[in-house]
Amino acid sequence: MKEQHFLYPYTPKLIIDNKKVKKNISNIINKANEWNVRLRPHYKTHQSEVVSYIFEQVGISTITTSSIDMTYRYINDIINDIFMAIPINIYSLDRLDFILNDEYLDRFIVSIDSIEAFRHLVPYLLDNRKLFFAIEIDCGYNRSGIDIEQDKKIYEIVAETMQRKLTDKFYGIFSHFGQAYNLVTDEQLYELNYENISKLSKVKRLIESMIDRSIVLSIGDTPSLRIYNKELLNNVDEIRPGNFVFYDAMQYLHGNCSLDEIAAFLYSPIISMHPERSELIIHGGAVHLSKDSTIDEGIVKYGLVGTWDLDKITLIPGAYVKSLSQEHGIISMDKNYIKNLNIGDHLAIIPVHSCLAMDAMIFKDGVFYWENI
Repeated sequence: MKEQHFLYPYTPKLIIDNKKVKKNISNIINKANEWNVRLRPHYKTHQSEVVSYIFEQVGISTITTSSIDMTYRYINDIINDIFMAIPINIYSLDRLDFILNDEYLDRFIVSIDSIEAFRHLVPYLLDNRKLFFAIEIDCGYNRSGIDIEQDKKIYEIVAETMQRKLTDKFYGIFSHFGQAYNLVTDEQLYELNYENISKLSKVKRLIESMIDRSIVLSIGDTPSLRIYNKELLNNVDEIRPGNFVFYDAMQYLHGNCSLDEIAAFLYSPIISMHPERSELIIHGGAVHLSKDSTIDEGIVKYGLVGTWDLDKITLIPGAYVKSLSQEHGIISMDKNYIKNLNIGDHLAIIPVHSCLAMDAMIFKDGVFYWENI
């Protein structure tokens, strides 16, 4: 019987390189300090107590989440100010007590993008000193949020906030420039941010004049980190990136990180070899990586392929994940390179989207934290 080794488990493992995670976090914290903005990292990327502990050790107490359950998991004596940056599901309002009754919590901010949602929220805002709200504004991504060109809807909520004497519960306005994930050049990213921040700043100033107090302007995405500077963020109060903790294939291919900064990959065994068609099969499919793909050099790719020496990943030239089914991953690879491999060898698969890969693996004991000292 083949002896089990911690690096060669019987199922694929998502390897998290803690050394790189710490470096990535430290890098962005230093930049946020330089830009004079609050860093409120989005926890949906890692959903990990281990990574949360790393954030806590460097002084992060304000975070972003995307569900009631995620929020509840991370409240502690350090993490005590949480922003749930997804429009509140009115059927979850009765579960707010699970959050608000926690002795460690100082503030819980929920999101709305309609007057209807605000009205459902009002009794809870009146009833609990820890509960606040923010208005989501859509700057062209066409997901959730009030269209910034329909700003009357924004001011309608503000007016009703004043009428109900809840202005002290108004945290601010926020937006997610999701278009950034499809942009490549610095010029494109800068233009997107400059235009949207300018529009949001005008809305912020008008709201502040209405309620006679300052509010927060919050933005955030990982691709834009590379073009931020103090001048661009002059009117921004906080940023909410998340993917920078791990990065992934999409971030690498778009030039948002280096290969050495990628801190998460699926370590998958070769289970079938087909050099005649320049393909390998790994045990690593959609249930491990998700089915997110990206287009690189005109080719649809579901992941990048490399080897791992316990310290760094080395990409195999021309190799990529060609397709995914539930448990299988088909790797396209030069047949001459395949000759150097054997059944049972492990490959490092860099996911297209590390947030989804982590979500797929974290709740089924599929994550292995590694630190090469």
